[in-house]
Amino acid sequence: LLRPTLVFLSARFGTRADRAVVLNLAQSLELVHTASLVHDDIVDDADLRRNVPTVNAMWTDDIALIVGDYLFAKAYALAAVLPKPEVIAMVAQTVFALCDGELKEVTMERRLPTEDAYLERIELKTASLYAACCQGAALLTDADPEHVAALGAFGTNLGLAFQITDDVLDLVGDEAEFGKAVGRDLAEGMPTLPMIYAAMDADGHSGELARRIVATDKSDDEVHDLLRTIRATNGPERARQRAIAFHDAAVEALDRLPQRTERDALRDVADFVVSRVR
Repeated sequence: LLRPTLVFLSARFGTRADRAVVLNLAQSLELVHTASLVHDDIVDDADLRRNVPTVNAMWTDDIALIVGDYLFAKAYALAAVLPKPEVIAMVAQTVFALCDGELKEVTMERRLPTEDAYLERIELKTASLYAACCQGAALLTDADPEHVAALGAFGTNLGLAFQITDDVLDLVGDEAEFGKAVGRDLAEGMPTLPMIYAAMDADGHSGELARRIVATDKSDDEVHDLLRTIRATNGPERARQRAIAFHDAAVEALDRLPQRTERDALRDVADFVVSRVR
């Protein structure tokens, strides 16, 4: 599990690492993540996640909604007993950010967003949780303020690299390895960074490819045709390079931390995020 790993590694830079307390934070944030996925699958009407049927597919949207609510409540219960009020507040603020990011996604206009608008959305919806794992663990264990800030910067940039890589894989990944249907964002008319770059590479921000990308009534044949078109552009590779740039920024933030095994392990996590196929 990636997010608990970030909590455990980041906690090692503090001076007061109570194992049970750190475990509480890791569990709380992982439950926040899981609850958000359950709710996302309802919004997206998704049937599979990591090759496993979603809660809403196995039962109903109503049951999935209640399951997600239960997981959020359990996450708050675990956070409530943490000894640092600022970390408890960070858990709540992270959920605010996740909700804000999801709202931006479901209410966005049917047009191609700018790169900045896309990055703002994924920073809220994805990177905020990575930052909370790293920064929250450092705060919880009384790490030096400079190290807390460095870990927060690492987490934010890591989360951005993760989501962009995920969005590239949604267009060019192997479905069996990726663990979910490829082209799902495209089918839903949800533009991601490789699609934005592909449209700019083809005929511009308001061109024909941009209009086809944001359309919500695509047939399966239209999705497959669009996948071929986008793969033939420089969009996916340019987005992958953007993910690598965020990876490099994350690694640069680690240079502000003392040299130790855990810093090397965080570097390994960053390398994995941009090299994965699933």
